[in-house]
Amino acid sequence: MARKLPPFAALRAFEAAARHLSLSKAADELRISPSAVSHQVKALEIFVGSKLLLRSGAGLRLTGSGTALVEGLGGALDVIETCTMRVMHHTEEGTLSVHLFQSLAQLWLIPHLSDFLGSNPDISVQLITKPDSLDPAVSLIDVDIRYATAPPSEPDFIKLFEEVIYPVVAPNYLKLVGPLDTPADLMGRRLIGCDYEPGEWEFWFRAIGVGETAARPQLMFDERAHSIQAAVEGLGVAMNRRPFGENLIRQGVLLAPFSERIRTEAAYYLIVSPRAASLPRVKRFTAWLSTICAGMRAA
Repeated sequence: MARKLPPFAALRAFEAAARHLSLSKAADELRISPSAVSHQVKALEIFVGSKLLLRSGAGLRLTGSGTALVEGLGGALDVIETCTMRVMHHTEEGTLSVHLFQSLAQLWLIPHLSDFLGSNPDISVQLITKPDSLDPAVSLIDVDIRYATAPPSEPDFIKLFEEVIYPVVAPNYLKLVGPLDTPADLMGRRLIGCDYEPGEWEFWFRAIGVGETAARPQLMFDERAHSIQAAVEGLGVAMNRRPFGENLIRQGVLLAPFSERIRTEAAYYLIVSPRAASLPRVKRFTAWLSTICAGMRAA
C-alpha cells in the first residue's frame, strides 16, 4: 500500500517553524527565505486540510492540529536523520565538518590544518563559517568551535583555551611613528577596533590601570580578520584576541610591544555533535586539536 506522506520539504519547514515559533529563525536554520518557509507550511496545511500555525503579536502559535502533528514529527525526523547519518558515517573515511567563525578559520585553524591533513590523509575536511551560530544537535556538522563567556550547555564539550587580549602592531608602523615602550605611548597613535567587541580598547586600558582617559579606535572593522590585516598593512595598532594574531606574531609579521596580557571571561570550546561523537575522524580531530591548544592553555 502506498504511504500517504506529505512533501518532505514541507514537513521540515513546519517542524522548524513550530520549534522556533518564528519563520525567520526557521529560515535561518534551513538556509531558505522566510517566504519559502511560509509557502512550505501552507502546502502542508493544504495537504492535511487543517490550519497548523497562526500568526500572533509575539510571532507564531500552534493550533491544536499543529501541536498534534509536531509532537510526533520531531522524533520521526530525528530517526530519519540518525539512520541517514549512520549510513553516511558507516566507514572511517568521510568528510569531517567543522563549524567556526570566519576569522577564526582564516587566521588560526587554516594555518594549522596542513599538520592534521598530513597525519590523516584519509580524512577530508569541510570548514563551515556561516551562519555565525549553529546548534550541533540539529545540524549535520560534526564539531563546533565556539566562542563563549560561559561553558556550553551541551554535555559533550572540551575547553580549548581562554581568551587573552593585547595590542599588536607591524614593524613598519613602528619605524614610521616611533617605538611603543609603554601603553601610554599609544596616545595619539591610530588604534584599530572591531565591531564584535567595540569596547575592547577601553577594557584593556582600564585593566592595565591607564583609566578612562585612554584613546579610542579611529579605524573600525566588522571582522576580526580585517582588523588584524589592517595592522599587518601598517595602518595602526590592533587588539589581538588570542588566537587570531598568534601565527602572524610567530612569523614576525606582527609584534606585541607590551608585556601586559589581559584575560577576558571568554574561552573557546569544542562541542561535538552527539551523532558524531563515536566517529573515528571526530576522535582523531579532537585529539589533534587538544594537542595544538595545550600550549595556549598553559600560557
